[in-house]
Amino acid sequence: MSTIQTTQEIANGITEIGPGSLRLTYSVDEGKFTHYINSRSSVNERIEQSFSFYSGNDGSDKVPQASGAYIFRPNGTFLIKSEEKVPLTILRGPLLDELHQQINSWISQTIRVYKAKEHVEVEFTVGPIPVDDGIGKEVATQIITTMKTNKTFYTDSNGRDFIKRVRDYRTDWDLQVDQPVAGNYYPINLGIYMEDAEKELSVMVDRSIGGSSIQDGQIELMLHRRLLHDDSRGVAESLNETVCVLDKCSGLTIRGNFYVRIDPLGEGAKWRRSFGQETYSPLLLAFTEQDGDNWTSSHLPTFSGMDASYSLPDNVALITLQEMEDGKVLLRLAHLYEVGEDKELSGIASVELKKVFPRKKISKVTEMNLSANQERAEMEKKRLKWKVEGTNKEEEMKVLRGEPVDPMKLVVELGPMEIRTFIVNFDPLFDVSAHTFTM
Repeated sequence: MSTIQTTQEIANGITEIGPGSLRLTYSVDEGKFTHYINSRSSVNERIEQSFSFYSGNDGSDKVPQASGAYIFRPNGTFLIKSEEKVPLTILRGPLLDELHQQINSWISQTIRVYKAKEHVEVEFTVGPIPVDDGIGKEVATQIITTMKTNKTFYTDSNGRDFIKRVRDYRTDWDLQVDQPVAGNYYPINLGIYMEDAEKELSVMVDRSIGGSSIQDGQIELMLHRRLLHDDSRGVAESLNETVCVLDKCSGLTIRGNFYVRIDPLGEGAKWRRSFGQETYSPLLLAFTEQDGDNWTSSHLPTFSGMDASYSLPDNVALITLQEMEDGKVLLRLAHLYEVGEDKELSGIASVELKKVFPRKKISKVTEMNLSANQERAEMEKKRLKWKVEGTNKEEEMKVLRGEPVDPMKLVVELGPMEIRTFIVNFDPLFDVSAHTFTM
């Protein structure tokens, strides 16, 4: 049974959302969340969310550089205060609780907590950003905790490795901090996380955005930008996109999602990698029309190209499966974890090609370079041998990599973060299925 609850119906000004082990505590009087509680993992952390905007620099100061499409150069930070009584509606059901919150006239969000999932889903709507005051604005949201993070956080690189970031610090040179905000912002394609001695907070995104940890215990995401000055980087126009209807123009409205989870220290990587893969590389559904009953009578309604008793290891993703000339298949497999990222899943992974293609007889497997335009063996012969200062052969030998594929066993090994590419040939006279193999 589902119920609807409004602000006026919340007793004592405090309520919880979440039908399962994960619950969020919300304070009506403060107009914000106060605690993240997971009874299964015994996580209990004070958590808040705020919104703010950076005033875009107009380039009129002693350094003539304005904020624009390519340049983030803020000129002050301003907290976006919620309306005196933040209107909200809570929908409660057996599978999820959903909170609808209007921050102000141009920012709103929906927060969902599922019974079967142990993360918080935030769907935000920002815009049109008002610029009647002549000030460009770059809108961000902050997730604030009491974690002691020591200026350190991690952001992904192209959805793969997570790179350690230290605020106001660079490993290769002495950093002179002229832009304390912009100098600590990084691109985020998959997610960002931070940790202390007990817990780790992860935030996954559904699109490429900017993010940082400007203060300890806090993660910040840039949600939307609207600026009024050109940054002189080639486009010769300001970042002030508008949509016009019936001669009335207004700024763009941005809608998106991000996902928040707090885990005990060392347990967050599994969620970041598994859920991150679903978000970063989602399945695409395709449909076709059916002419009467002809299609179902001549085709199998269900099909699995893989052996029914087999599935890929949890730390492996199939990122390319493409049919080529003469029935050959381009196969690309990726290991999802880094060294030491997870106690179990950061080791060598194995994929059995015979079970990936059970209806075909594999006649030959050729490993290619990453772009599949030359054989790996030939590429290795031409590879330049770099002498890297501070490393030795023993360190190079410690890198985990998969062994060459045995033509009899046909098992592909993958080391942490390794991506391997193959051309797979099949015996055209052997097919145990009456249906052809298609991509």
